[in-house]
Amino acid sequence: MSAKEKISLSLLIAVYLLVAIRYFPDRPADTLAATMGHLLDSVPYIIAVTILTVSIMQKVVGAKLPHNRIARIYLTFGLIAEFFFGIYHYVSVGQI
Repeated sequence: MSAKEKISLSLLIAVYLLVAIRYFPDRPADTLAATMGHLLDSVPYIIAVTILTVSIMQKVVGAKLPHNRIARIYLTFGLIAEFFFGIYHYVSVGQI
């Protein structure tokens, strides 16, 4: 894996972790608890979709995918899901 690929993968991971944060102003304990609860709820679904997609891609291609490609697929699905989870969180917190 080249340096460019390592940097881009690291940036994708950082963006994923950034959008996974459930922020409550001036309440760091609530922020941490909500973020951990959210990750425990959402990560299994994203992993399941990733496994399904990777298995289909491996059947079509006929070869195993490299680990960095699998990580990129996970992060792609994760970012898409986190976008919608974030909108839901923002709307639900705004109504309290």
